[in-house]
Amino acid sequence: MLQNLSRRIDRAVELAVAALFMAIVVIGGLQVFCRFALNLPLNWSEELQIFGHVWIVFLTIPIAYHRGSHILMSVILARLPLRAQAAIGFAVDLMWLWLGASAVIFTLRLVRVAAFQRSPALEIPMSYVYWGMVAGSLYLGWIALRKIWARIRGERDVAPAPVEAPL
Repeated sequence: MLQNLSRRIDRAVELAVAALFMAIVVIGGLQVFCRFALNLPLNWSEELQIFGHVWIVFLTIPIAYHRGSHILMSVILARLPLRAQAAIGFAVDLMWLWLGASAVIFTLRLVRVAAFQRSPALEIPMSYVYWGMVAGSLYLGWIALRKIWARIRGERDVAPAPVEAPL
């Protein structure tokens, strides 16, 4: 049941990132069209794209970590005994958990302050932007906990198989 929930959460986050990216592309294209074809620039589009990028970055960090796509010193790690590899992997997962928890704690402070500030063009509370950091950091902690739990249970492959890109 927990694995099914985890898969659904993973898929929902991936779809959210894809939707945000598509929105940024469409809004960027609309901005170019309006500016050069209609001579009527959209004053809010750049701000919305920047805010979308913040959300995308903080949601894709845990996705990449979960897939094992972050840069590792695999050349050195592969030369170590299996127990040392497991110990280093466990330590790395603990550091990711610490990073996620720390980011949540400190970003929540930022959200409280930013709630009183409004963005210049969209006039939305700036806390909306920083909630993306909180969401991504919570998801990062969730992924780290899952990896730690899998290591404790003795599962070797704690990352999903890499997705092959179509040619």
